[in-house]
Amino acid sequence: MLSATVESMTIGESLLLSLVSMGTIMAVLLLIMGLIYLMSYLYREFAKRKKAKSGMPESATVAEPAAAQPAAPGSCGELTLVKCSERDAAMIMAIVANNMQEDLNRLRFRSIKLVDDSDNK
Repeated sequence: MLSATVESMTIGESLLLSLVSMGTIMAVLLLIMGLIYLMSYLYREFAKRKKAKSGMPESATVAEPAAAQPAAPGSCGELTLVKCSERDAAMIMAIVANNMQEDLNRLRFRSIKLVDDSDNK
């Protein structure tokens, strides 16, 4: 039956069928694209509300240094030291790596902060 329909179809009918088929495909792709945009918008709004609920202001993000130096080989990014010398930080990182029995270059430290007993009182 299909072969009889194909044989009797004119060029104009086949072009019209092609255009309708391509239009349907484009409409479905546009619908999928719209759903993706909607879902990403909802996800961003949910993340904003969750961040606002936690009380963390958006301006609390860490600013990038103006003159960023190239990272040393094997490093895993930036390290913020608060009231702590580089020597003490290196010792702390070595002690943590030793206690965890991991290589130091497999660990990532984001910040090291000195906590005084006077801060806790």
